[in-house]
Amino acid sequence: MTVNETIMTALESFGDPVQYGEYIPPNGKAYPDKYYTFNYSIIGADYGDDSPVHERYLVQVHLYCLRTYDSLERVKRTQHRLVEAGFTRPSVMLSFDEDGQHIVFECEIAAGVDDG
Repeated sequence: MTVNETIMTALESFGDPVQYGEYIPPNGKAYPDKYYTFNYSIIGADYGDDSPVHERYLVQVHLYCLRTYDSLERVKRTQHRLVEAGFTRPSVMLSFDEDGQHIVFECEIAAGVDDG
């Protein structure tokens, strides 16, 4: 399973959209009350013969929700689901503006190098 599939499988059971990169509502619909996006950086690890044996994925999962939404329980459940899926326990950053909440979960996962 790819890192994208692992993240999507871990979070889709909440019933909210999950999208790699930017979320764009389908067919011009309005944004949902809650949705996830995610992105990551990849760093080589465990070098041997000048080549990485593994890759570390430095992952950011973003939860966007209404300002009035009580997000504490969702934050805990999201952390739990990511850990169950094999990620390190995410650190969490919460930010708010007049439009809503933006909650960022930062975690890591490692995978073997696939040189195709």
